[in-house]
Amino acid sequence: MKYLEQNYRLLVIVHLAASLFMVGLIWTIQNAHYPLFAYVGETTYVSFQAEHVERIGRLLIVPWLTEGVTLIGIFAIAFFGKRKELRVLAVINGVAMAIVLVLSGFWSAPAHAKLADGFDESVHQQLMTVNLIRTFAWTVCGICAVLIALSAWAQDRTTQQNT
Repeated sequence: MKYLEQNYRLLVIVHLAASLFMVGLIWTIQNAHYPLFAYVGETTYVSFQAEHVERIGRLLIVPWLTEGVTLIGIFAIAFFGKRKELRVLAVINGVAMAIVLVLSGFWSAPAHAKLADGFDESVHQQLMTVNLIRTFAWTVCGICAVLIALSAWAQDRTTQQNT
């Protein structure tokens, strides 16, 4: 706990950066990338889908893991450390991240597996709908990360002014 509290600002900044990266990525996927699936064409769709899964996976693995690990650190500080004021934001962030994880595992990944065999309009529409919910949930994660950073900054500023 001491290590987390000593590196609190770094933890919050890394969490903020990872969260905002993921928010930007999910909005790009929702508004630019996924809609283009319908325009790829039958002859190249299977290879396109395979490349999409491979490239997006490589792009998101580090920031998504970073976001999760840093959120666990924030939880630890909020519930077992000295930053009790972060409890509500940590819980909201955690619930939003849980929604993202459940939707990713139970709907998005299986939809991509179905699309690996070829484009299917109904599966594509399901993917777009579920991803919109993920997009909103990830946006909540980003908002929480910003509010956590602002809270940390305000708390540090108040502490400095009192000394």
